[in-house]
Amino acid sequence: MRVYFDASVIIATLLSPTGGSSELFKLVNKGILKGITSQTVVEEILEEDKPSKLKKSKEELEQFILKTGLLIRKNITKQNLISYQNLIDVEDAHLVAGANLTGCKYLVTLDKKHLLKDDIQKRFLPLIIVSPKELLKDLAEE
Repeated sequence: MRVYFDASVIIATLLSPTGGSSELFKLVNKGILKGITSQTVVEEILEEDKPSKLKKSKEELEQFILKTGLLIRKNITKQNLISYQNLIDVEDAHLVAGANLTGCKYLVTLDKKHLLKDDIQKRFLPLIIVSPKELLKDLAEE
């Protein structure tokens, strides 16, 4: 099953090796899930202020991302985002676009403000937008 990862989930894995986000990456490393993200998401994690906020060097963050087992798609372009204009916050459009462009069934995020809202979740079906906890629950029920 293909799952697209938001920066928030990748960062949560770095900060909490025992949380739900980390559990998903264990499934990626076992080959149970095919974890995918984009270079756009990676660049978000490596933004100038992030290493100091996370108390990690840029090199440590890069190494961590490499060890996650994620397949990293090229950057999401402005052209890729055209069909998402006015449907979602401009800062989050690249996530839905990336998940759809890579054929993912799920987009996993911790963004309750913009993505984990009923209207947004319904708007982009059949893409299923979930939190790590919700995805783990869905997987347990399969």
